[in-house]
Amino acid sequence: MKCVNYLVTPVIWNLPLFLISILMLGGFDMLYYQHLYHEYEISDILSGYAEMIFMAYLINIICYLFRKIHFHLFVYILLFIIYIVNFYLRYSFGTDISPKILLLVFETNPKEVSGFFKTYLMTDGMYKTIGAFVIVVIFIILGERLKKRIQQMVNKPAYQILLTIIVLFGIIGGASALGRYASLTRCRDTYEAERWLMKIPFRKGMPMPNFCYSINAIRMSGEDLNHMIKATSEAQKDVSCTTSDSLNIVLVIGESYNKYHASLYGYYLDTTPYQCAEADKGNLFAFNHVKAPHNMTSTVLKNILCCNNIHENEHWYNYPYFPAIFKKAGYDVWLWDNQYKWDENAAWAFTLNSVMFNDSIMKMSYNDVNKTCAPYDGELITAFKEEKIEDLGIRNLLIFHLSGQHFLAKNQYPQEKKYDVFSAKDVKDTAPYLNTESRQRIAEYANATRYNDEVIHQIIEMVRHTNSILIYFPDHGEEVYDYRDFYGRQIFSEDKITDNLIKYQLEIPFVVWCSDTWREKHPLEYENIKQAIDRVFTTDNICHMLFRLAGIKTKAYKSTSDLLSPDFEPQTKAYDINSL
Repeated sequence: MKCVNYLVTPVIWNLPLFLISILMLGGFDMLYYQHLYHEYEISDILSGYAEMIFMAYLINIICYLFRKIHFHLFVYILLFIIYIVNFYLRYSFGTDISPKILLLVFETNPKEVSGFFKTYLMTDGMYKTIGAFVIVVIFIILGERLKKRIQQMVNKPAYQILLTIIVLFGIIGGASALGRYASLTRCRDTYEAERWLMKIPFRKGMPMPNFCYSINAIRMSGEDLNHMIKATSEAQKDVSCTTSDSLNIVLVIGESYNKYHASLYGYYLDTTPYQCAEADKGNLFAFNHVKAPHNMTSTVLKNILCCNNIHENEHWYNYPYFPAIFKKAGYDVWLWDNQYKWDENAAWAFTLNSVMFNDSIMKMSYNDVNKTCAPYDGELITAFKEEKIEDLGIRNLLIFHLSGQHFLAKNQYPQEKKYDVFSAKDVKDTAPYLNTESRQRIAEYANATRYNDEVIHQIIEMVRHTNSILIYFPDHGEEVYDYRDFYGRQIFSEDKITDNLIKYQLEIPFVVWCSDTWREKHPLEYENIKQAIDRVFTTDNICHMLFRLAGIKTKAYKSTSDLLSPDFEPQTKAYDINSL
């Protein structure tokens, strides 16, 4: 019985602190999130509550040890601020605390705070937050006033046994949190921190994992960026361009594109009619053995846009950002990104946008970027054509980052009859795990792929009558019920990496299109393209091919990584996907 007393004494000393800590660590919000979205398994909920109980128990122990200086009042204030901020974000904007939110808080001045409250005061999210604010404050006040009375009431064997069971549940089920939070401090870069957060299935509604991740991500992203900016500045010191002719190089980066659902690669549904027509005319070439370096957008794009080689264990942040080299070489560089405002508080968005839209990088790299996103990719291209086509220089690098076929695919094309080409009845796959719902999702993915084909055609038409070459590839692939009952992607560290996982999530379409004018002016490069379609290539090395096509001389260029160079070395060397 003495052991029981020692175990629960810190809890009995201030039971209200224990219970209110559980509440502010997400005790209510996790269940409410589950009520709204039905996303958690029972094991996730139990793990979440075990962690909250364990953390609340540690809080009670610390406060009990420092009870003479009323340390628990400071704990109340700290937990309360984090909880209320997270509560407001979740019920106003559907997000938790994120690095972007913390940066905004740190950078916001009193005038902006005043304007914010004037804008958002009369909203449902604000009303709910005010209600939560009042309820929690009342709980804290009542808890402090009734603390001794509650202590006397629960200081009985029956209550002690009950509290012991609860505390033991928290210790057994939640003590692993200590190791998990310790591992966050050992993360070497923003990718590892991002993976750390994603591995916590019960994080939504719990402010502490998101808060701790955000603090660490801000610190590490700053370090990564400083290295990359320094490398980019150094690379810009020795750059020249050998061509004086007008030239447009168009880089189109798609999203979540399964090449085995493209008719250009043999799919039975006619999902790429425009690209097939261009291939028949000899203007378009589909490469057969190209892979993405990873299956996560933020990781892929950072490795694509920097001059590192993952096969040589080179990290993106130690190498220059290649659009900045283009600009230094005299090219006008235009970035039109249809994802940078999309779920911008998410971990992956922060780690990517903090690179692509960093103030220093933007000054070094772009002539202009889009200020707003469009509901659909076609509208993004239309806006660029209407607003910027007349502003293009003699030599241009145009970078379009599309929404592509991102999950859910049905949201990526206009909900009009002309785009609703395929339905469940058109899906002929006889796999036993397919039903009407999954067949309909496959059909919607085919519709999104066909719409993506139209968007690529739209870009081609914009530059068809100029000296232009276009390179298109997506960031990564996507499983669409190809060999199992699954749609989407999986975190590599949580799943055994199989041949099928590589095939559908990393193998991607890679397309090169050239205008008739470019074809006439560059007959040798045209032949090089035809000869390279079966080379084994990974898109993190795309910059070297682009430097060659642009006539740019830079120390960052490596002919062995240039897909069109006679010196090209097939990229078959193994690399550790989990440690990019």
